[in-house]
Amino acid sequence: MAGKDGAMSIVGRWPTVIGYWGTRVQTSQEVAQTMRAFLDDLEAIDPDWALPWVNTKQRSRGTADLSVDGLVRIFEHSRSGEMGYSDTPGPGYSISLSPEDGTARAIIAWVGGVETSAPNSVQVALPTEKDVPSELRRLLDPGIGDAIMKVIVEHWEPDRARWSIGDYRKLQNRSKGEVEVGWETYFHSGITLDRSMLPQSAVVEELPTGTLIRLGDKPMEVAAADIVAVRAAFGYPV
Repeated sequence: MAGKDGAMSIVGRWPTVIGYWGTRVQTSQEVAQTMRAFLDDLEAIDPDWALPWVNTKQRSRGTADLSVDGLVRIFEHSRSGEMGYSDTPGPGYSISLSPEDGTARAIIAWVGGVETSAPNSVQVALPTEKDVPSELRRLLDPGIGDAIMKVIVEHWEPDRARWSIGDYRKLQNRSKGEVEVGWETYFHSGITLDRSMLPQSAVVEELPTGTLIRLGDKPMEVAAADIVAVRAAFGYPV
């Protein structure tokens, strides 16, 4: 685990909820409609997820029209033959949303493209414990994280997703395509899991398209042994 001091500690404790999926070529209209419905549900979870500042590879940061039509224009403007990060050409769109006040939270998406070394993904970045102002501390509550995970699964239908921090990621020497384990871990139907090997803290919830594993009710305080045990349950090297 990371130490208590220094930048590495901050990064190690930075919580994110992210869903990944493979090849799914989509039009800007399809992506915009999904994004708008997703943003509506995030804002219903908590109004502080209304993030009006947009940043794309081709657009300077600033307020934006986030209606479906506005998102279509943003996504068309952000279209990139290589998604801005990939070594495999393909259609796709990128966008990053953040608050005007600069507090550390964001919604980041690379969507509508072919599977590459960095697959399609939507990420909700929460503030760190160190940086979160008292009025936003509720965003780290387990109920908020669980709700964010479920709207990512509902709208984006990822192959796998997780709520995690850097410290948990450092415990996993993952190979490409493996499910990354976090406080909450989602995987699409068809992935093998030996439930008898799960730790006592694990609660398994069946969702319409897959399975969610939750390790207790303290997202930032999951035991390293529990992360490792879930990896073993997936049959991964530990």
